[in-house]
Amino acid sequence: DDQKKSHNNNEEQLKPRTITLPNKTGDRNGLIRHQIIAEDGHPLRLYSRNKRKNGVETPDNIHQQRNTDVQRAVLLIHGRTWSSQPVFDLRTSDDDVKRQSTLQSLADLGFHAYALDLRGFGETLRDYSEPVCGYTTPRRCVADVKCAIDWITKRHKLDEIDDASDNNMSINIPGMESPTTINYRPALVGWSQGALVAQMYAQMHGTSTLSDLVLFGSIYDPKIIYPRKPLYDPSGALISGGPNVKKPPPPEVRNTDIDSLEDFTLPGTICDEAALCYSKLALAVDPVKGAWDELHEFNILNPALVHVPTMVLVGAQDPYTSWDAQRELFDRLGTEDKAMCVLPGCDHAAHILKARKMFVRAVAGFLLRKDEF
Repeated sequence: DDQKKSHNNNEEQLKPRTITLPNKTGDRNGLIRHQIIAEDGHPLRLYSRNKRKNGVETPDNIHQQRNTDVQRAVLLIHGRTWSSQPVFDLRTSDDDVKRQSTLQSLADLGFHAYALDLRGFGETLRDYSEPVCGYTTPRRCVADVKCAIDWITKRHKLDEIDDASDNNMSINIPGMESPTTINYRPALVGWSQGALVAQMYAQMHGTSTLSDLVLFGSIYDPKIIYPRKPLYDPSGALISGGPNVKKPPPPEVRNTDIDSLEDFTLPGTICDEAALCYSKLALAVDPVKGAWDELHEFNILNPALVHVPTMVLVGAQDPYTSWDAQRELFDRLGTEDKAMCVLPGCDHAAHILKARKMFVRAVAGFLLRKDEF
């Protein structure tokens, strides 16, 4: 009996703890929250919105499939500082009459659109387990994106739809997909540093799990090599590069009003109302800066290893990107199915500026380029 009791106790200790993620901003007029569990047991927050018809939201029927119009899915990845609610679901009114929410705009166009909070951002809690120890690392982000993509694929049965499409091709040669064949697996959109995460994901998992990739405002630069931290601290403790690292606690640096507005660099491209709403929402969900670490993991980025159809999307006056780097990123992509789009009069946050509809049309146009019309 004692051995049986001990065995049961050990099993309980091995089970991931059930944690309910916080709701930091209330209902926000129908924002849908999903809680998924990563492969290591850590809970992750995903957001979505229902499609509106004549200004009224319609329930999301996840199994609705018409013969000629299968809803496509897309996952949005935020950047270095701010999480998904301010970045992809900004609203200045309850009904989003100005269409400032990327999530809502894509949903209204018929996409199953989702946005993920990476660990330590928004409503996804920091992970204090080893080896991340409260930090956000590129490889951990890629693993969490993989969990989200798998969840979306399973939820909407996109793998089954895609397999059926493949089986109905008149010519079906393994590894030789027709350039006009529609791939129904989810698309991935990454913004800023999130574009580095998206590119890294595409290099590692893209061809088997994604339909398309959008690298928006990517800060990729082949001239930048992220330095690796020392493996040991002065006391001899392992602080990097192993499963049993003992990192110092992540810094608790408060975000400020000025921080929340730093991505808006062009006068007149965003109205005061939207900028203030962005700042208020950003500080509500991300009062403390995310603690990034192990950035040297981004050094594996190589556009030639991206074989997923890709669009490089950038604001014409984005101060955080290099034109030479954007051209090299596009030219060296390992796929001939690619496009580059420059949004005139836009800086880094083009998707929430006055010209945001150009961003939505560019993304939707690329993702639907093979659909019949």
